[in-house]
Amino acid sequence: MDTNRIKRFATEARNILKAGIAAKITTLGFDKNGNVAEENKPQLMQGGSLWNEQLQTEGFYYQWMSLYNRIQQKGISEVYEEAAYTWFNRLCAIRILQKNNLCSPVLAYADAARTPVIVDEARQGRIPQMKEELRQRLVELLDDDTKVTEQFAILITAWCHDNPIINKCFGGIADYTELLLPNNILAEGGFVDMLNHTEFITDEDFQSPELIGWLYQFYISERKDEVFAKKGKFEADEIPAATQIFTPNWIVKYMVQNTVGRIYLDNNPYETQLQKKWRYLIYNSECKIYNSGAANTTAQPIINSKLYTINYSSLEELKVADLACGSGHILNECFDLLYDLYIAEGYGRGEAVENIFSHNLTGIDLDTRAKQLSQFALLLKACQKDAAFADAHCLPNVLTMPVCDSYTIKDTLGHFVCAYHLDWINVDRKELEDAFDLMKDADSLGSIMRFEISQDTREHLVEAVNAYDAEPKYTEAFKNLIDGFRLILALTENYHALVMNPPYMGGGKMNSVLSKYVKDNYEEGKADLFSVFMQMGMERLVDGGKMAQINMQSWMFLSSFEKLRTQFLKNYNIDNMLHLGPRTFDELSGEVVQNTAFVLSKHEPTEQGGTYYRLVEGKNCADKERLFLSHINDNEDGYHIYYPNVEQLNFGKIPGAPIGYWVSPKIQEIFTSNLALSAVASPCVGLQTADNARFLRLWFELNYSRIGFGCENAALAARSQKKWFPTTKGGTFRRWFGNMYYVVNWENDGEELTNFKGSVIRNRWRYFTKCGATWSTIASGKPSFRYFDKSWLFETKGSVCFPEDEKKNNIIMGYLNSPLVSAFLQTLAPTLDYHEGPMGRIPYMDIEDSNLSDLVETNIAISKSDWDAHETSWDFQRNELLSIDTDTYMENINYEIEKHFEETGEHICIDPAAPKLGSLEWRMEQYKTKWERKFMQLHKNEEELNRQFIDIYDLQDELTPDVPLNEITILQQGEISIE
Repeated sequence: MDTNRIKRFATEARNILKAGIAAKITTLGFDKNGNVAEENKPQLMQGGSLWNEQLQTEGFYYQWMSLYNRIQQKGISEVYEEAAYTWFNRLCAIRILQKNNLCSPVLAYADAARTPVIVDEARQGRIPQMKEELRQRLVELLDDDTKVTEQFAILITAWCHDNPIINKCFGGIADYTELLLPNNILAEGGFVDMLNHTEFITDEDFQSPELIGWLYQFYISERKDEVFAKKGKFEADEIPAATQIFTPNWIVKYMVQNTVGRIYLDNNPYETQLQKKWRYLIYNSECKIYNSGAANTTAQPIINSKLYTINYSSLEELKVADLACGSGHILNECFDLLYDLYIAEGYGRGEAVENIFSHNLTGIDLDTRAKQLSQFALLLKACQKDAAFADAHCLPNVLTMPVCDSYTIKDTLGHFVCAYHLDWINVDRKELEDAFDLMKDADSLGSIMRFEISQDTREHLVEAVNAYDAEPKYTEAFKNLIDGFRLILALTENYHALVMNPPYMGGGKMNSVLSKYVKDNYEEGKADLFSVFMQMGMERLVDGGKMAQINMQSWMFLSSFEKLRTQFLKNYNIDNMLHLGPRTFDELSGEVVQNTAFVLSKHEPTEQGGTYYRLVEGKNCADKERLFLSHINDNEDGYHIYYPNVEQLNFGKIPGAPIGYWVSPKIQEIFTSNLALSAVASPCVGLQTADNARFLRLWFELNYSRIGFGCENAALAARSQKKWFPTTKGGTFRRWFGNMYYVVNWENDGEELTNFKGSVIRNRWRYFTKCGATWSTIASGKPSFRYFDKSWLFETKGSVCFPEDEKKNNIIMGYLNSPLVSAFLQTLAPTLDYHEGPMGRIPYMDIEDSNLSDLVETNIAISKSDWDAHETSWDFQRNELLSIDTDTYMENINYEIEKHFEETGEHICIDPAAPKLGSLEWRMEQYKTKWERKFMQLHKNEEELNRQFIDIYDLQDELTPDVPLNEITILQQGEISIE
């Protein structure tokens, strides 16, 4: 499936439809704000209506007024967005049904004039079922060949109402929507023309139930961009667009096969035929069960005694759900696997499908449109198995949020109980009123709602739903009540397996309703909505049940998820994990998050530990899949991606308990047997201006005399009468010294900045007190640490580590720039956010070594001389060529002698010629040699520092002291080329 082409189709279609509908609304008398002049409103007359000085049908008047009322209620933008999507999803669905031979080709053209088949047949007297009033209106229109669009609108609306799949999946079309069918819907290049002659969607694509999900994701992609572009919190109607993302197919298969498939195999250990289809199934090495494509295919499968097997008496009892199902991609894969299980156990095709829909599979989403598409995709899949489901007599159990509140119970429950003659005398109405009261906010809360329902009440709800389904009397009167009952039952069910790609939304983006509910009910997971779904999911499982999710990897490492992480590591078992990292989702999705997919079991951690695959180096989603399958099928581990039998309780040995599955026992021991860096130094974040354009300047933008250089204490700075003071601000990868460009307004001890709304002055007591090491808290790779002078200030992106003993600053900085700290931070902060929390938890061995200190001192001096050799430094004096003198010449000669000895072992003597101070060519040669000498000295010093720290921490088997030449951070402004 070429998703590039599908995206182009969906976005072009959306724009064409929206533009057409906006134009149509204008032709109906509305201005761009949804207002209508009185003279532009239709007038109801006997036998018809008058509008725009033309006689219209009576039905036109009621449709127009319905449109007017809807626009007043929702706003014009929401109405034409709603109408555009109504036509988009239904016409796409019709085309999909047609391509699957499940309906006649009603949208196809019958002639060169682009007359749709449905119109052509109506002209020949073959008219679909519709109300008599509509039929009369249609017959009048059929006499006028210029009104083909109006004919098509009536016919396709009636056809949608009459077709079981379209009607039951998508519901009725609002009466005014027919009015909003664009005038150009049938024109060349219009939407129907795109569907009939599209180059974007192949016949094979039309056979895939995934197609409708991809179309939806791409259809709403622009809306998603709009939502993310706005500032502030997401409103309830923006949550669906903000959180929809289509999961790559192979990851869905991994999740389903290692939950539903694994549960089945644990109960049927000698099943081998189905395993051949499950390419993404992971086997713990201690289980002695092997993939059919693996090397050890002759091993006999057995159940390990340490496994926690979920027992069920028949397949109908196996409960599987996706509680954030979106357009149903995961549900489709669950359906396929469950269907195979039923067929393997001898069930017929129709019986298998009915059991899956009626007993096994549940989907929930707060987006009604996504729910409709899930039902459609599943029903299409059912029809592909057995065409008898084309009448939609059995629908998949996919739910959305009901329209109800506590008044629904008060107003209708009594009538319902009487209508169905139910014995509900002992039912606790307060439980139901509280549950329905919670559902008034269902459009914000979705599946995370917790219902305090007793088992007795739950059994009564089951009785009520069964009675309604058996005899749906007074359908509309009780619809909201029954919808509420169904959701309560689905969200209080105990599932054997949950498989989800939950919504991602940081706590700061949650609206007030959602934020309060999350804080009150999911304290450990409140940092993000996906972590709330992690908590909720485990609560909804039976003991021993399995949950698979793909979500953001931040929960594995960040301190904001530490409570959640600790809870999960203590109480549940990580069966396996695909650590996916960046580039998991196709670029088409617009997502730049870093991901992990995993399977958890609801039981205590096992002795055999979990199996982890490190796929973070994969260049894209397909490459990650290739790396994974190369090990699963061929036992290849060229990139060291496979980590079996990792005991999760060992993660607690590292501060913050990050999921550091790749960390060796030796590094774990270093964490447990040494001080944290925070015991000897204080990593501190600095000031936040809230308006950099106002309070920050590049130093060379100002008069030099206005800058307060060299103020070594706060009192001196305050008395200096200077306005601007040097400040760190992170910057590019550079070690030892540099990246000092900025000054900050700190006049009168920061008076204006302190009083500015939104600014935050952190760690003020540290200003102008000590030297330290500064670093960029956000980096794209390794961290780099630089000398920080006490006369400087520091900003949020350029934090500073202050040693308690200032004499140890050099040793601490040398340690921080070593590969040890990079390795430790890969565990503590693999998200490359090197803030003060993980920095303070780095293990530190307190040592005294003057040699280490001297090496660092030399490195700082070399780097400072390089920094000051450029005019971007405030300490720049003169061009480097003018600085070449006799002393430089003699130092260069000594360097050449030492270099020759190192390379050959021979001592040579170089008789210096007279320096040619007046020659530019001579000066250039000496300049090159001088900086080559400094460059190589810095390289040598860094490797020696690395070697000594590796020896001190006894990590010779883990790390190498080697430093690539391109990581030496002087002469990086184009002076040299490093091959």
